Amino acid sequence: MAKNKYVFAQKDGADHSSIKIVDERFKDVIFDFGSVGFAKEENDKGELAMKFDYTVVKNPNNIDTTTDEFVNFIGDICVELLEKQIKDGKLDLK
Repeated sequence: MAKNKYVFAQKDGADHSSIKIVDERFKDVIFDFGSVGFAKEENDKGELAMKFDYTVVKNPNNIDTTTDEFVNFIGDICVELLEKQIKDGKLDLK
């Protein structure tokens, strides 16, 4: 995913950062990831599907955040964040 698709947003008093989308398609949607996991069995493409929960915190442009396009977009963000944490040694998937 190209840079500048999202930024981290911190609300006063919150103990975590949310993610604010800056990409034009979903501009200004702010959301949080919940639980993240992977399917137990491969799909027909030999891949383990990623599953995650998310909560929309703010949606000032009333964008439909239930579409496959949106879910795939934030799924890409999730993968990018996981890969960075693994690379930085902050996440161990053993």
